[in-house]
Amino acid sequence: MRRILRHPLGWILLLALGVRFFGLTYHSLWFDEAVSTFWAAQPTDEIWRVGMALVQDKHPPLYYLLLHLWTRLVGGDDWGVRSLGVLIGALAVLPAYAIGRRLGGRRAGAFAALLLAVNPFLVWYSQEARMFMPATAFALIGLDGLGRLAHGEHGEHGERSKRCGVAARLSGLGPLLQLSLGFTAALYSYLYSAFLLPVAALWLLIAVSLRRHQPTARRDFVLSVLGLAIAAILFLPLAWSAWRVSGLESPPGQPFAGLLPVLASMLRIYTLGWPAWGAAWLTALTIGVGALALFGSIVPTPRRGGQRRGLYLVLWLAVVILIGGALMGRNARIFGESRYQIILAPALCLAVGRALAWLTAWRRPAGLIGSAALLAVTAAALAYDWTPQNRREAWREAAAYVAEHAGPNDAVLIQADYVRVAFMRYFRGPQGLFFPFTDRLSDVQQVDGPLAGLAEFDAVWVVQSHHQDLDPDNLVLGWFAARYPLITEVFPPGIAIHAYNQRYRLAALPPDALPGRDWPALGSLQPLACLYRPAALSPRDDLFHPPSAWIHVTSYWRLAGPPAGDLRPRFRVVDAMGQVWGESLARANDAFGLWPTTRWAADEIVRGDHDINMNPITPPGTYRLILEAPGATGQITCGPVEIRRERP
Repeated sequence: MRRILRHPLGWILLLALGVRFFGLTYHSLWFDEAVSTFWAAQPTDEIWRVGMALVQDKHPPLYYLLLHLWTRLVGGDDWGVRSLGVLIGALAVLPAYAIGRRLGGRRAGAFAALLLAVNPFLVWYSQEARMFMPATAFALIGLDGLGRLAHGEHGEHGERSKRCGVAARLSGLGPLLQLSLGFTAALYSYLYSAFLLPVAALWLLIAVSLRRHQPTARRDFVLSVLGLAIAAILFLPLAWSAWRVSGLESPPGQPFAGLLPVLASMLRIYTLGWPAWGAAWLTALTIGVGALALFGSIVPTPRRGGQRRGLYLVLWLAVVILIGGALMGRNARIFGESRYQIILAPALCLAVGRALAWLTAWRRPAGLIGSAALLAVTAAALAYDWTPQNRREAWREAAAYVAEHAGPNDAVLIQADYVRVAFMRYFRGPQGLFFPFTDRLSDVQQVDGPLAGLAEFDAVWVVQSHHQDLDPDNLVLGWFAARYPLITEVFPPGIAIHAYNQRYRLAALPPDALPGRDWPALGSLQPLACLYRPAALSPRDDLFHPPSAWIHVTSYWRLAGPPAGDLRPRFRVVDAMGQVWGESLARANDAFGLWPTTRWAADEIVRGDHDINMNPITPPGTYRLILEAPGATGQITCGPVEIRRERP
């Protein structure tokens, strides 16, 4: 450890580990991560079969196999599942440093490793239980192995080879294994890693031209070709499967169609992540970092005879973009999400590292100031990886909410059916789970039978995510909304939850509904009970319905006399002066909309559910929750509400 910490790279590695372990469980596992845990829990032969076929899952098997073994060692909770990616992602700084040093000197390698260590985009995907960052790390290892071979960097065997023929023959074995195993691991983790094989071939040709007069150049060239050939041959079965299934999940598009705006967005995300800054600031910073990367790709390498080794990075970026753009003709979503081409992000770190190294060598103060400014911006952007506006799909919070608020005789319906993997990972409630819809819905008759079969339950909680393409007309929600009043709705990131009351017309008050004392009638309506929660809260909510906190009210009513017209109650939170700080949301499909008071029977009790939307800037203090019925005189106080001071 002392030897490691004597080298700046040791501190950079510790920094990479620290920022990746920080807030590791802040986000819930989102759907794709839950899929990773599902496959990792399967037997190894099943993981291999599915991963090689690429039909049931579109990703190769290696990452799932590694996660399978890892979770057996450390456990399958969120921390354990994500820690594998953290470790592999942090170790990526080692090959990044080696590549950067080769292309621009030690200072360039250190800058590149440091930028990769704190890059918000790469930290984000290191903390995700998916194969994108592990595949990137494996690819960097393969590229470094190629560089060691192609440039004749064989470590301590270089001196021995001058004296010992055996050592000369064995000196390239380590880089050969690093090259072939690194690329093979990348290819068997993530298919788009294959875009780097042509990049590696071009790198090899450049290295050969630079070393054509050296005695070991031919041998190193042969070993490099052998390493790439091993990786390519081992990849052939996967490549064939990938070609057969490509286009099944995404329709073909036009090659290079709309690529420039996508690349501009990717440049911002790859360098800054997702900070909540103004558009002008983000544009200016993106242009600045992009200019640095361009500069770093064209400046000569210090102390290497003016060699312009930035050409390696130009080829890296250009070849990946050209291959991806051309393949858009077969799969329109090649650039559909920024993570798909994650391998471009380290190239940008390396290019910017070369630029900072050149500036430091040219004018040390300029280089140090520029480096400090860039790292400060990067650190500030990195902090947004753990903010509410950047939450992943909040399945942990959604499952906890349903378990806390659903009744014992309620049902939970999950749409689309396959997202049940994410919900069931966290759900601990006793309620029954249903997921009847697998195919695309186009007719209400497709939902009528399955949903009518849930009539025995008091309420149904509809949990939706990734369902838009399967139910474009919202037939499931429309079916419930036409028949049953809405209890509540919440919208944790990436998820929508709607609860519908199937037992809102009652013969008697339920046991938990304590009747109000001497409450006067509001026109022809007699309020019987008013239950609400929470009674103490912060006025702001950044999870379920940002930016406002909600208070949910359940009320019970009966007729006090013949109704002269339809009345709809309203709830408000008011201060001592009567100023309104929260009001119930008007919903057409609440109990009073679906079952108007003019249709009520004289002896029935009707349950109403209301959500009070608070003003997010409500000052701390004690308020009153009041009940009114517009069109009727009078006002009833349901009880006090305590508004707490927001946490900083």
